[in-house]
Amino acid sequence: MQNKQSEVEFGGSARPLLVGLLAIQIFLGYEWLVSGFSKVTSGTFVSGLADELTEKADGLSGWYKSFLETTGIPNAELFGVLVQVGELALGAVLIAASLLWLTRWASLGLGARQLILVLIVISGVASMLMNINFHLANGSSHPWLIAADPFDEGIDLDSLMPIIQLVISAVAFTFLRKIRAARPVPSTDAPIAAPALRP
Repeated sequence: MQNKQSEVEFGGSARPLLVGLLAIQIFLGYEWLVSGFSKVTSGTFVSGLADELTEKADGLSGWYKSFLETTGIPNAELFGVLVQVGELALGAVLIAASLLWLTRWASLGLGARQLILVLIVISGVASMLMNINFHLANGSSHPWLIAADPFDEGIDLDSLMPIIQLVISAVAFTFLRKIRAARPVPSTDAPIAAPALRP
């Protein structure tokens, strides 16, 4: 019987694609880690977030302005701590998961492989939500428009990162489904033992 687990390995000509994707995931993780670390070491992020959000809300309109005024600003300290912890956790998970996949995948058991893929998917979704929030808080509602200032980037990083993270999460989710589908199923062809006779 052929081992179905080999069908979900990235080998041969497909390996460079996986290595490239995981390298991008490491860079994204590094971006999150550095961003979180700079917020923690500044010592002013949590205490200054309410003022920052108040200033940003002045230039906004619509539902996101309402969200900032009713939820974000009154709970700015809590959100500040969550952002710091979230960014550090996202960075650590994305980097560690990439390195484990690149270096230890063949020696990992089924449970460890599934855990790595689940963590990548969850991290990707969480980071997309954070990026979208940062994007909206900066007053950008149309990331596909060309920048008004020719010295500015065409698409800001908070607009580009969710797309990249969506691709990474989709690949990890696809692998997770393939691994779960390839799990060995106990054979039902085994003979059933006759019950022991009692004297």
